[in-house]
Amino acid sequence: RQPNVVSKLSAFGTFIHRNDPEHIKAMILETLAIFGSERCLFGSNFPIEKIWTDYKSLLNAFKDAASELDNKSREDIFCETAMSVYRL
Repeated sequence: RQPNVVSKLSAFGTFIHRNDPEHIKAMILETLAIFGSERCLFGSNFPIEKIWTDYKSLLNAFKDAASELDNKSREDIFCETAMSVYRL
């Protein structure tokens, strides 16, 4: 069953105008503490973030930020939650 509320992990650089892996990590951890991994999904916020980073660098920053999470949490964030929400 699909959760009623999900959180897209996206646009973390919008107000600081940079790709900051430590900031991304802090935001991911805080959001996971509130929603749990099964209600969180990665989002790039492109093309807006293209102003200060490229997609590969942003994706790598998110992957690095999530690297210490357990496998299930990473799978939820980068795959499973989106599959559920978008019914893929």
